Amino acid sequence: MSLFNFLPLHAAGEYRRHGQFLSQLHISSYTPSLTALIKARRHDRSPSVSFAAIGQNLPANASFTLDCVEPELELVQSLLPPPPTVSFTKITSNYKDPFNLALLMHDQPLSLLDMTQTDLSRHEFAFLSACETAAGDHDSPDEAIHLAAGLQFAGVKSVIGTLWKVNDSTVPRLVEAFYKNFCGDGTMNSKRAAQVLHQAVQLLACDMDMLLDQRIVFIHIGI
Repeated sequence: MSLFNFLPLHAAGEYRRHGQFLSQLHISSYTPSLTALIKARRHDRSPSVSFAAIGQNLPANASFTLDCVEPELELVQSLLPPPPTVSFTKITSNYKDPFNLALLMHDQPLSLLDMTQTDLSRHEFAFLSACETAAGDHDSPDEAIHLAAGLQFAGVKSVIGTLWKVNDSTVPRLVEAFYKNFCGDGTMNSKRAAQVLHQAVQLLACDMDMLLDQRIVFIHIGI
């Protein structure tokens, strides 16, 4: 795979007037490995876990407060149908050592290594809207080492993450567009996540005032 791990292939196209884009023809979804994809496709008869919206506006050892976290959680709550049946995660991330990537909880980090050693097969869906949650490690270009991939390796069937820094103004717009469609009929189905993300991104793409990197920052992984 090498450097292909860092390319936003879902955004491929002819960037010129009347140019054609891959997103006009296909709905894109990534996978860190065929093994992870096969595992995600396996039918699990055990009941799914309840929906959990997790936000941390003041992680351990942080020197500032993340002001956008609480409004985003409130927005998600307002768009969810009761009772929830799918899992959602929204926390900030820490990137230093590839296998020590972590979600910064209030008390201590939840590392990528911890996730991969946990059975998350009952979790159908995770939405990681913090920065770089699907960004690979440039020192290991042949391996997909990031938080979103770690969740799928652990058994989560469908994961949404970000390739690079995402602006605070982008997240609520994408989240609202996503969950309005994802939960529009009163139910949630993780197998619709890639299609719904595609539609939400297309909606943002109509806003030419939004920078290109923000229109293509979110990707889907899994089924």
